[in-house]
Amino acid sequence: MTSTSPSLERLVAGVSLLALAGALLVGCFVSTESTGDAGNEIVIFVDFSGSMGAENRALIERDFTDSIVPSLSAGDRILVAPINEETLTNFHALLDETFPPEPEFNGWMDNTMLHQREQRAIKTEVDELRERIRSQVPEMLLKAGSSSKTDIFSSLLMAKKLFQQTERRKILILMSDMIVDYPPYRFDKISWSPEKQQELLAELQGKGLIPDLSGVCVYVTAVTAESAEMARQISGFWQDYFDRSHADLDPSRYAHVLLHWPPSDDCAS
Repeated sequence: MTSTSPSLERLVAGVSLLALAGALLVGCFVSTESTGDAGNEIVIFVDFSGSMGAENRALIERDFTDSIVPSLSAGDRILVAPINEETLTNFHALLDETFPPEPEFNGWMDNTMLHQREQRAIKTEVDELRERIRSQVPEMLLKAGSSSKTDIFSSLLMAKKLFQQTERRKILILMSDMIVDYPPYRFDKISWSPEKQQELLAELQGKGLIPDLSGVCVYVTAVTAESAEMARQISGFWQDYFDRSHADLDPSRYAHVLLHWPPSDDCAS
């Protein structure tokens, strides 16, 4: 029987150790990746114009406290701003809060018990921030006052700016009756027809008032109108508008109250 020389044995052992070290190194690189997602970027524009009555404002407050705020979680950012005639010239947020992200976990480097402690600390911070936001909602809506005009188009241009540079999932909520009341547009005075709708959309496109909202999941709540027919015509306009903007607005998410919240995974995916 042929015996293996000591030098060959040492060589084989060295190669094995190198292979093991390489596997461990690859494992380290894989395990250092974040285990959580980047969270949601939730931008909410609220209509405080005269056409929004007390009932609508009560519904908006309920949407906040019962649906939106309880759904906020680690890594999310929520920004609330008014829809008014100064959205582009004098923009100010009524609320802008960012939740702490989930701690990352490296299976090779991090202590499991320490990571779990960090997770509990983040959960406590998220719960406290969520409760603070919930308690601020009535005052926030009251402090906003009222607006004489409803310039939704400027709010959508601002939404595009706000969503730039974010790696979070983009969610836009419009809390409005969606009746534009800003010169030269008065939706409640328009004699709606398919031809008029296309003419208006072409005009808005030419003026740069249909921003690219690709990858944005859109909700519309607090929708009202003087008649069912007007509501149907204005709804059709906005569906076409958001199709042209490349946003994701399913008709089921355009309603009097906030429906189908939180968003499904495939919204604007």
